[in-house]
Amino acid sequence: MAKIHEVVAGDTLSNLAESYYGDATRSLLIAVANRIDEPFDLPIGEILVIPDVVPEGANGLWSAPGLPPSRPLPYASELFGMYQPLIGWRSRLQIEELAAGLARRFENATSHLRNVTEVNRESPVPDVLRTMMTDRTGSRIGRAIVTHAGSQSLDAEGWQRMLVGDDAPLISLTGELLSDVDPKRLPGAELSREVAAAGLLRHLAENSPRALELLFEHSMQPWERSAAAIEFLSAQHPAQDIFLSPIGILHRFREYFFELGSFLGPPVGHVWLSPGGTVELVEVNTRRTLVEESSEQSVQTVQKTELNEGGQDELSDAVKVENMNDVKLGATATASGGVASVFQASGSASFNLDTSRKQAQEQTHKHMREQSSKLSSEVRQDFKTTFRTVSETTDTSSRRYVLQNTTNRLVSYELSRKMRKVAVQVQDLGQQLCWQLYVDNPGDPLGIGEFVHEAAAAAAAGIKEPDVKPTPQDQDKTHQLAVPFILIHGADDEAENTYTTSPDHGGHGIFVPDVGADDIIQFDHTFTLEAPPAGTVPNNNTFRLLLTYANFEGKPNIPFEATFIYKPTPAAIAAVEAANDKSQKAYDDEVAVKKEQLFFTTLRKRLKLSGQVTPRNAEHLREEERSVIYRKVVSRLYGKQESWASDDFHVTSELIRYFFDIESMLYFVAPDWWRPRTQKLVPVTKAGEFQPTTIVEPKAVALGKVKLGSSATEATGHRPYYLITEETAPAPLGASLGWLIQLDGDVNRNAFLNSPWVKVVLPIRPGRERDAIAWLRRPEVAGSDGLNEPYPFDENQDPPEYLGLTMEQVLLKIAGKIAKDQADSLTPVPVEPSDVNSKAALPAEMVFSRGFDPLAGGVEFGSKPFSVFSEWTEILPTDQVVATEYRLEGL
Repeated sequence: MAKIHEVVAGDTLSNLAESYYGDATRSLLIAVANRIDEPFDLPIGEILVIPDVVPEGANGLWSAPGLPPSRPLPYASELFGMYQPLIGWRSRLQIEELAAGLARRFENATSHLRNVTEVNRESPVPDVLRTMMTDRTGSRIGRAIVTHAGSQSLDAEGWQRMLVGDDAPLISLTGELLSDVDPKRLPGAELSREVAAAGLLRHLAENSPRALELLFEHSMQPWERSAAAIEFLSAQHPAQDIFLSPIGILHRFREYFFELGSFLGPPVGHVWLSPGGTVELVEVNTRRTLVEESSEQSVQTVQKTELNEGGQDELSDAVKVENMNDVKLGATATASGGVASVFQASGSASFNLDTSRKQAQEQTHKHMREQSSKLSSEVRQDFKTTFRTVSETTDTSSRRYVLQNTTNRLVSYELSRKMRKVAVQVQDLGQQLCWQLYVDNPGDPLGIGEFVHEAAAAAAAGIKEPDVKPTPQDQDKTHQLAVPFILIHGADDEAENTYTTSPDHGGHGIFVPDVGADDIIQFDHTFTLEAPPAGTVPNNNTFRLLLTYANFEGKPNIPFEATFIYKPTPAAIAAVEAANDKSQKAYDDEVAVKKEQLFFTTLRKRLKLSGQVTPRNAEHLREEERSVIYRKVVSRLYGKQESWASDDFHVTSELIRYFFDIESMLYFVAPDWWRPRTQKLVPVTKAGEFQPTTIVEPKAVALGKVKLGSSATEATGHRPYYLITEETAPAPLGASLGWLIQLDGDVNRNAFLNSPWVKVVLPIRPGRERDAIAWLRRPEVAGSDGLNEPYPFDENQDPPEYLGLTMEQVLLKIAGKIAKDQADSLTPVPVEPSDVNSKAALPAEMVFSRGFDPLAGGVEFGSKPFSVFSEWTEILPTDQVVATEYRLEGL
């Protein structure tokens, strides 16, 4: 019988269990019977029930009589299933996929085969022969030997017949090769190599025929592999039937989890207490979250004032005096006479004095004063403010335990972790027919979020642009010169005559007076100038002036101005351009360094933040995937979505939903190990800005060109690399495989995005199996190929009633059985069959009425539908610690 105990000072559950049961570990029975939540704080004077101990039962728990039945209800459940395709029904949809695959392999085989066959008029359709040898010599003579051997394989004697002897085919093959080859296309070195290869092959045939067998060992050609794939996929075998079948069976199960109780686990520590001592134990769990935010604000103010003042004064004074004196004096005398009519004489004398004098004098006084003043002031103010916010959040949860030793002896308390005992039962929920098909490239229609972050702008702030030196231009220079009056012959000392070019001497000017000798002056003059400016094209600093008409008007010379254009030398231009290029390159290099620093700073920050993106809700991701798959299924059956009429879109969807439970759709993601995905990479934007990324190609890293996401440059075939730092989160699954990664997705979404196909299983709604099978027989869906063939009966697995039936008859029997089980699952049955007043429940929900009902042996084979058929227990640790008194026997 249960006992009653009144709590006194110093009582603990461990002491009471030790006192009443002789086992301190059974303190949990007292706690459960009295519903004690704080085992270390027992109020003095409280009345406790000490239950009697019942031996351990089938459920593995100690229980006490008089307490409520130990049949806890499940606190959680989980649904799962096993899918098994049925063979024999060859789906038209899958046959179309198979035919498309065969067509692709046929095209591959044809492209490879055309390189090894020859077409001529005599044999327009060549025979496809599998050669028994493969040339590995890399020579023309080796290929000729393989062609000559054809489909036969050679042993040691065959190689000697082929290569050794004057009448061996090697002699004729080599001769044909040398005669047919154009020397212009095959140089002499190549010809000699072919001859050397023929000699070496003969040597091996004589001394080591085994080496030739290995050297020409047959290996499958690419066209043979494609042809083998065609033969394999078109062959009939059970695996193909499973692949093609549109119908399968989904066997559904549900796991239930029951809380059976708790107990103390192995000790995790000890505490010694002296008589009358008290100790407080605090178990602290701390979670520390550190969030650091930094913002920077920069303001720059520039005020620039420029004042330019200029003044110009010009004072000019000109005095001009001109005197002219013209005197002319002339005398003429004439006389004539004659003697009779025979002789006549005449005399004439003339004297002319013509004096012309002109004197001009001009004095010019010019004074010019120019004054210019320029005042420029610039005030530049920079304000830079950096805000750094560090938020530290610490979540601390603690449990307080107070131990008190009220005895007069030293007591050792043992600290043990409280353990949970959980039972798991598995219930059979029956079978369900399903439609299976395959969807290619399921992830292509899904959108992927783009990570928005600050751009790595190539700002060159703070770097002064170089001063550009102007390119040397043409220089104009004016020289003040005078042509001197140089009298070579004559009496014109006053330089008053007008001279023209002498017909006898081109370099002289001549004046022919009426009387006297001709006046001759110098018309050809050479002038020497000062040296040309530095950096201009060198030229002769002398020039020649040839007069054709001149009148010095009594002056000793004729003044004139000569303007010369000096062109810069190519060396001077090149020197300025080189200096500008050098300063520009230094500026560009400095900007590039700053760009790269900013780029990698932004990249590190972006990589760190990208790993902190919160994943989206898993249920939402799965719902999106199911929507895409369902859209592709409908498109596969009734055309692309863009061709659907707006008034029948929902009609088609609802008709399919009538047969199938779309919300319960299952899909299996295929691995992509045979189909690597090429990533498109972009190192920089169109504007020349670096784009940080999480996908990189090694050569680009060496050049500082790292890429973001997907864009214009094809992958170069290197293994996929991804970027990490000491602050980044661990890379997700698929990073080393070159997967396309969705930052806010989970592992299943990334696998879905990169999968080449998924296997879709659509459960047929219970009770509509026959209607669904009739719809699947439609020609645009699965057709009826194979339904009328005999069912492959297996006496070890199939019931005897399947013997002699066709595939369609077996399917209808399975559909009938599933429909009957579904109807039974909706019929309430008594919870306790032996009790006439028992309440009723649905077979699939019986566990919620009975609670935990242990199975004999833990397994019940041959159970009825909707019954529990398997169970097991699991031990799980908790976060609670219990202190019990520890005693050593004999002390």
